[in-house]
Amino acid sequence: MRDVLRDRQQWGARAMVSTGSSAATLAALDVLREGGTVFDAAITASAVLTVAMPMASGPAGDAAAVFHLAGSPEAWSLTGLGRAPARATVENFAARGHRTVPGRGIESATTPGLLGAWCALHDRHGTMPWSRLVAPAVALAEQGTPVTAQTARWIQDNLAVLSQPEFAGLYGPHATPSAVGGLLPNPGLAALYRLMADSVDELEAELDASVTRLSDRLGGFFAPGDCRVRVGEIVPAATASVAGARVATNPAPTQGVLLLQNLLLYARLRGGHSADSGAGVHLLSEIFHQTYAWRIEHLGDPVSTPPADPLAEAVLAELAAEVDPDRPTATRYAGHYREGDTTHFAIADRAGNSVSWTQSLGLGFGSGVGIGELGLLLCNRLGRSATLSPTEPNGVAPGRRPVNTIFAWSAGDADGVRLLGGTPGGDGQCQWNAQVLAAMLLDGVGPSAALNRPRWTYLPGADKTEAGVPQHLQVDSSMPAEVQQWLRDAGHVLRVRTGVGGVLRVLERRPQSVYGLDDGRQEGLTSGF
Repeated sequence: MRDVLRDRQQWGARAMVSTGSSAATLAALDVLREGGTVFDAAITASAVLTVAMPMASGPAGDAAAVFHLAGSPEAWSLTGLGRAPARATVENFAARGHRTVPGRGIESATTPGLLGAWCALHDRHGTMPWSRLVAPAVALAEQGTPVTAQTARWIQDNLAVLSQPEFAGLYGPHATPSAVGGLLPNPGLAALYRLMADSVDELEAELDASVTRLSDRLGGFFAPGDCRVRVGEIVPAATASVAGARVATNPAPTQGVLLLQNLLLYARLRGGHSADSGAGVHLLSEIFHQTYAWRIEHLGDPVSTPPADPLAEAVLAELAAEVDPDRPTATRYAGHYREGDTTHFAIADRAGNSVSWTQSLGLGFGSGVGIGELGLLLCNRLGRSATLSPTEPNGVAPGRRPVNTIFAWSAGDADGVRLLGGTPGGDGQCQWNAQVLAAMLLDGVGPSAALNRPRWTYLPGADKTEAGVPQHLQVDSSMPAEVQQWLRDAGHVLRVRTGVGGVLRVLERRPQSVYGLDDGRQEGLTSGF
């Protein structure tokens, strides 16, 4: 892992871009070179990623970003998160014999969110026309994105969820090793983005009508007017002070607040332990366990669920009291529920304009259903997160946003942003980001050393997809033998893997340049100019 990492560190005198696709990174850099802002470049990178990584993101998926403006210490949260359709009620699901929201198919789908994030950011900070911003995505969709080994593997892993012949026919031929090196076009996405370049209003009308027709045909719960495009939200980020840094992330209904809880609890309880020691790993795993339980019991859409302050002293004290410093406690939420999906990028300039952005389709290829002529698959976040219990914060209700695993983060001070980053990976996001931030902020190591530390994951997470998973730690095979033995002696069950977690990207703003790196766990390109 260290040899890979050394090859993926970069310096940029003016700006830095790190994404999961070389095409997205280069397209964003072109926008910056032409005089576009970091925020223009973010829209372009996001659009290209929907073409280059169609299993992990799409225009009907979700987005959560944290951004900064040069000269200001303020951190802003940008979200475009799907909602439950108008007819998605507990009664309608129950009438069909469902005990929970199905994980795939039209009944699992939420309304589109990503396009809303683009619109909100463009309205507030965009300087280039839509035609320029989506042009690289249109060209790539028309000509075809190169099929890499990762692309072919991820398509193969998720191909079975594609129930419509138009999508199975589009992606199926590219799901084998022999497809590597070929081109995967998506003419539907090219048509969608050309329509957006012409008129956002016309796109909205076409999208809403198409999704309603699909829902009616497949037995979904969408109604006319559900698929609005201008649904993005920009609000002050959720923040906490950790070791003198102001860490910022997305508020509910994302799980970003768990990152803040994890860091604050670790700072309170760590003593003299390093986060990569046996005692440090154990303590963090206990903290993750407690904050996951808090998420299930309390975290929901603040618009429809009375918000609980996740950083209140009483909440943190109660969570800290449940942590056993010596032994793993039995999971509080296994069985609570009865019954390659994300990508992240970061862009920054030396002046302090920056954005850390995560986007997702829920699970790989999302709901598995969508609009073929627009190349658009619907997100399955409703099926991934919502329940049919009206008393729970994630009980399904029309217009409610399900809890979302995606979030981004930054760390800054009075002079503005200093660090920003994120990772794909479902529930793992609040664990892996916490491990790296604990290393940088509390252990005092640099980004390279932090990303080189062995990664690990506490399971089960709080997602419905992990219900019933036996309690254990998945750990990198590079974790030192003495640390593994410490954990086993403490009572942890370990499952050793070659590599744990999605790729983590970090940008660091220096006085005269920007430093960027990723840990090499997935494909992508980190580059500056």
